[in-house]
Amino acid sequence: MLDRRHFLTGVAATAISSGAHGLALNTISPNKRGENLVPQEPANTPNYWCTWAAQNYMYGHHLPALDPKILESDSGSNLAHKFMTEDILFGEQGWAAKFFPRIRKDVYFLLDDGWQAGGTATFELDTKKFPSFTGSSADRLRKLNDAIQKAGWRGTALWCRNTPGGDADHRLENVSQSAGIGYWKVDIGDPTFHLVRLRDETHIPLTLEHVNGELPINGDWQKDGRFGPQAWDSRRMRILQNTDVYRTYDVTSILSLPTTIDRLAEMLKGSEGHRDIRGLLNVEDEVYLAAAMGCTMGILRHPLYGMRPGQDVDLFFNGPRLAKRRMDEVVRALRWQRIAPPFSPGMGSVTVSKEILIDSWTFERGQTWQNEIVGATVRQGAPASIARNINLPDVHAEGERPFVFATRFPNGAVAVAAQERTTNGRAWYMPTCDVTLTVADAPGPYGIFGNFRSLTLSFDNTMQNKQVIAQDLAGEESVNISNAVQRQGNSVSISGEIIRRIGLQKATPGDLSSPGLVVAVR
Repeated sequence: MLDRRHFLTGVAATAISSGAHGLALNTISPNKRGENLVPQEPANTPNYWCTWAAQNYMYGHHLPALDPKILESDSGSNLAHKFMTEDILFGEQGWAAKFFPRIRKDVYFLLDDGWQAGGTATFELDTKKFPSFTGSSADRLRKLNDAIQKAGWRGTALWCRNTPGGDADHRLENVSQSAGIGYWKVDIGDPTFHLVRLRDETHIPLTLEHVNGELPINGDWQKDGRFGPQAWDSRRMRILQNTDVYRTYDVTSILSLPTTIDRLAEMLKGSEGHRDIRGLLNVEDEVYLAAAMGCTMGILRHPLYGMRPGQDVDLFFNGPRLAKRRMDEVVRALRWQRIAPPFSPGMGSVTVSKEILIDSWTFERGQTWQNEIVGATVRQGAPASIARNINLPDVHAEGERPFVFATRFPNGAVAVAAQERTTNGRAWYMPTCDVTLTVADAPGPYGIFGNFRSLTLSFDNTMQNKQVIAQDLAGEESVNISNAVQRQGNSVSISGEIIRRIGLQKATPGDLSSPGLVVAVR
């Protein structure tokens, strides 16, 4: 009898043997004509694309040289503040008209700091920066929202900080409602959740996001960089209990993944068993983490690069990951959420691996806005695996392991993701792994994100004579891969080559995204 490891090795070998691409690739066939596993209707999920990272990239395009120090701290924020204008958003090359054409209806277009005049919570659209939008406060915001929706986005979301309180908050919410604004990113402030109480009392259709301000790296970063457990009465958990969306907050781009995973794991553990939590967790730009773990996204990446002198410094997206050339991942993650929307962290169970993976990086100037870590080696630890409402994935890797996480969603869909590691001199690399996930009686469909040597889905019932259908989440048509997978008893094994072949089938030329596909078993 073959043990599991030898069986999986055989699966991988079979999938890549014979012919130019192997028998498996030659036996993929079109599915029923026009069948699309991804719903056409956009998800009603509070995701957004935020302008802040793009604003921070605008200064210095035509300079002969650029000192990264000017982009750090308050200096950099002030420069970004200036690059929030009508022309930047709606001009010939405007972000509203050019960015994310395929999934705009799935996300809010969020204007970050710089859109208001007179303070951080006036809700007075700056007439000097936006001269075409005239009239009263509500009129100007309504015209702004109309322009954004006309460009194809779900609607407008707005950044604010430290609202005035009292009756003034009520007026601001009414102005927002009159303009059709659906989302506020409350970046600090509102410590007693006055905005939430007013919104609930008046039944204004407004989603409110709150945060606990964090440094961009976790814990003792010279040691293991852990976020730490979150008791039910901690400040972070109290915020989650009293908001619609809790954002896990800012991170460094190079160590973004482990920093965010550890924050997410602790917030999930602190929420377990508290079904009364209505808020959702937002993991910012880690879009595959959001898709696989039932979280919302505060998307920051944008397609602008190569526009600054020298090394094209960008404090928000830098290093070997090249996130700004991974735009298809955003499309795939958002389209998966049409199938499996985010859900409350208090629903169901969470299991966190005891194994901790520690990533590290020595930061150069131009790679972070946090001055104190320039020249320092930073370590960030996070669980090797997290699972929501499902058993932890069984991961076999030769040497180092990737981060692997999985979720069974309330509607029966299941997602699993494997993501890269980062160490000095070797950032964003993918350890080879074989993963087995017990999906039991979950009817699917099944979302797969990232690179695997092989992925085995284990079911309660036999898979013999079952049809296996798959589709790039960025595509519109599925294919039949039944003859390209291995079925043994209750298991279906898919080789990494098939995952890449299908999960990148509709890749944008030049895009570096990892695969993302949906699989149905019938």
